Amino acid sequence: MKKIKYIFLCLGVILMIAACHNFLDTAPKSGIVTDASFFKTTADFDSYIYGAYVDVGGSFDGAGVTNWIKVEGFIAQEIFAADQIPKPIEQYMTASNGQITAFWTTFYGMSAKANQVLSKLKTATIPDADKTRLEGEALFFRGFAYFNLARAYGAVPLILNPYDVTQNYMKNTPEDSIWTQVIADFTAAAPKIPTTAQWGSANLGRASKGTVYAYLANACMYKKDWAGAESACNSLIALNSYGLMPKVRDVFSLMHQNNIESIFEVQYRDISNGKINWSGHEAGCVLPEYTAPRNIGNEWAPAAGWGEMTGNIKLAQSFEPGDDRRASLIVLAGEKYKGELMADTLRSEPTFWYASNTALNKSCFSTKYWLGPSDMPGADYLFQTDVPVMRYAEFLLNYAEILFMEGKTTQAYTQMNLVRHRAKLQDLPATSDKAVFMTALMNERRHELNFEPNFWFHYTRTQTAASFLTSEYGVAWNDKYYKFPIPQSERDINQNLAQNPGY
Repeated sequence: MKKIKYIFLCLGVILMIAACHNFLDTAPKSGIVTDASFFKTTADFDSYIYGAYVDVGGSFDGAGVTNWIKVEGFIAQEIFAADQIPKPIEQYMTASNGQITAFWTTFYGMSAKANQVLSKLKTATIPDADKTRLEGEALFFRGFAYFNLARAYGAVPLILNPYDVTQNYMKNTPEDSIWTQVIADFTAAAPKIPTTAQWGSANLGRASKGTVYAYLANACMYKKDWAGAESACNSLIALNSYGLMPKVRDVFSLMHQNNIESIFEVQYRDISNGKINWSGHEAGCVLPEYTAPRNIGNEWAPAAGWGEMTGNIKLAQSFEPGDDRRASLIVLAGEKYKGELMADTLRSEPTFWYASNTALNKSCFSTKYWLGPSDMPGADYLFQTDVPVMRYAEFLLNYAEILFMEGKTTQAYTQMNLVRHRAKLQDLPATSDKAVFMTALMNERRHELNFEPNFWFHYTRTQTAASFLTSEYGVAWNDKYYKFPIPQSERDINQNLAQNPGY
């Protein structure tokens, strides 16, 4: 629990952030600011809750959304580094793995910020409307933090108040109780938090009412509360704010960021003072160079391409013939790819072609974030592309599962077929056979959500991870892999923190 305590050592730094004119524009205050003089204005609270968005965006490496995608992809064997050697799951799923530890510390840091805001709002003398909105935002982030901790680690300490020393000795809270709290936080947040339209363009990217409903539905799925999950889905749909983009390529285009499909999206765009939004320092998104082939050149990828997160070729081979997600978002050796920022005037065409005799012949490459060379002047390793954390296509696949579990078979297939139709695939006929439905649904999730931050957890929640890894990759499965190990560094500090079974 050391990391929870240390988050408040950063308070002096966070409190130096000035009141925001809008969500994209912060500037340092002069003088020394302390906890006693902070949390006095709406702008103070906005500046502080902004830190939760920073946690989602993460830093250059080791935290935030890039780390989530890497951890899940390595476990699922769908992603490996440029050495093309899958991470042996027994060696990767260890209590000393720094990437798994970073997942823990990120979300406990986020929860600590939310608890601080909720506590300070009780005595704040800011306008009631601002207090209500900030409470909704903080409740969402606390729910979001424990949503991720519960699905990753299961039973973890549930902390609902600002830091005090007793938190260093807390025991694990049963996972079911964590989910109860997550649902309670999301439920309480929903009426308080604005819709995307109510936030307006000045606050583009902030968590909205639709974000809350999408995650509330997902949380109810863990409790098998299918009626509650369906109700949350219906509430999101009633907002009339979301839909599928016509083309899957457009979902990940610089020209269509924060589009109609975006429910929660990490922002890496420039702001007026030259800093990058949603990042803990000067760096923007690093997924473009991570997912591009290694050393292909600055004209094709940021920092010439690092190849830190290449796709297993079996992913590319698993798509149905004619699937536009394969054609538009996956590149194999020997294929050409035209990223929207590729414009090499020294060649006959501004198209990247990765020779078929390349050493990386066991890999495929996701083009969801790899769009061409850096678009950041003076920083060739940075990129402004956003990263979807929850989008409408994923919501529809969740909705399909919920409806099926409610016995609404035809409606369930209708939702799944919406996603397939966008991928240029034929509709699947409805059948009440659960095994047939779940096989089809998990195939859609694999092909729609690869290289995205929720991919692996759909396999663990549905208990299909074992069959997937065994049949697809020959992994010797152990049921302990359904949860991450509790980080050993945390257990060294807190002797009451129990390890997950099997580790």
